[in-house]
Amino acid sequence: MLPPGSGPGIAPSSSAGHVHVPLVSTPGLGPAQIPGAALTQDQDRSMAEADMELIRTKRALTTMAAAAALGGNGSGGGGGKNKYRKRSRATPPGKCHSCNIRETPEWRRGPDGARTLCNACGLHYAKLVRKREKALANGESPSIQRIDMEMLRASARAAD
Repeated sequence: MLPPGSGPGIAPSSSAGHVHVPLVSTPGLGPAQIPGAALTQDQDRSMAEADMELIRTKRALTTMAAAAALGGNGSGGGGGKNKYRKRSRATPPGKCHSCNIRETPEWRRGPDGARTLCNACGLHYAKLVRKREKALANGESPSIQRIDMEMLRASARAAD
């Protein structure tokens, strides 16, 4: 229900008791017939529907592109974007460069690069590297000048 004194053709007023002024209108002409008037309600609605369809299309395309970039299923449980991405891993070398073992819980870095040593050989190599760095930091001449595969194999056999 409208308050008294506020009907069609009446401008809004303040509560201070000001005089109500009717809005200017052209008798007998609707909004579509007034020169320079805004679009009709039907035209306005159809433009809004077209805009919404464009928004829906763009949203669907970006969602499909994001799903394709994540590998199809989104791997986020709920199908949304996943905050954490899996790092691509190089394939394991097939066998350890030091002991030639084929299966290990973890591939480790060695003198030949990343993922070239089995877990045991990689830990042994890291221990030798730390020992060498500690000797260099103390100003001593390290007993191990260079750690290569031959030296690592010999050291591993000596440790057994």
